Amino acid sequence: MDANNRLRIATRIHFALLRHLGEGIAVATMLANDADAREVLWVCEASGDAELMSLARKFIRASRPAAPVHAAGARAAAPGGHVARDSAWAHDTSGFGFTQPPIAAARRLR
Repeated sequence: MDANNRLRIATRIHFALLRHLGEGIAVATMLANDADAREVLWVCEASGDAELMSLARKFIRASRPAAPVHAAGARAAAPGGHVARDSAWAHDTSGFGFTQPPIAAARRLR
């Protein structure tokens, strides 16, 4: 659930309702109270206006809890505590501007 995204969408709903129905909503109340949010979303869906209906669907999607990250989808840690990089050329960098010796070269030094 992204609070900034929900705030942005609720604000857009407020101004769209002002334009289409002449009355807005209390954005803070919509964000804090699920019952009020459901009522506002119902009004958006019942309005028949494509913009309001789309915003209602976006608000519902933004309100869903974030999906958990699965171990298979997360980046695996490389040997030595380094994070695996997406690019082949980035495998020997720490990400802070300092390069690390390649793993193969470090093994030869032992």
